Amino acid sequence: MQKEKSIRGEIEKLGYRVVYVPHKLIEDYIACYKVRYKGKLVFPLAAEKLGIPLNEIWISEKYREFEEYIFYHELMEIKHRAKGYTSKHAHELAVEDTEEKYRGDPKYERLCREINVASKETMIKLLGIDEETFQKIQENRPYHTIDEILEKIPTIGEQLFRKIKEYFWCIN
Repeated sequence: MQKEKSIRGEIEKLGYRVVYVPHKLIEDYIACYKVRYKGKLVFPLAAEKLGIPLNEIWISEKYREFEEYIFYHELMEIKHRAKGYTSKHAHELAVEDTEEKYRGDPKYERLCREINVASKETMIKLLGIDEETFQKIQENRPYHTIDEILEKIPTIGEQLFRKIKEYFWCIN
């Protein structure tokens, strides 16, 4: 729990306000921010769409139990954005940073198997799928149930769907 306090403490020290919002409002992103970091205004386009006020980090209420990992990811993404990386590249770097820091942590590993969060690498490794199949899964997020995958991607196939149900879960 000390790690969580230090991450939360760093966020508060930077003057950012954490806001838990209804899942429905932010389900496409899970978390998002609009902050000033080292004099630079940093935010993804989603922050404008969501109407996030300056110096706030929003997180879905449903992901509260995973806040330590999500806050760390968001903070690393903010730092990468401030260095000039694009939103996409900063996000990818933050995923790597978070994986490196928390690899082996059972609670983090559980979060990594949530269907709306699971990375391409995790899904390819556990399911043996190709990038095209991962893209289909990712493009149809968010999912409210695991069964919704079959509804949204009928070509997924029963065998692959069984593997998805075995390895992944849905926060809803």
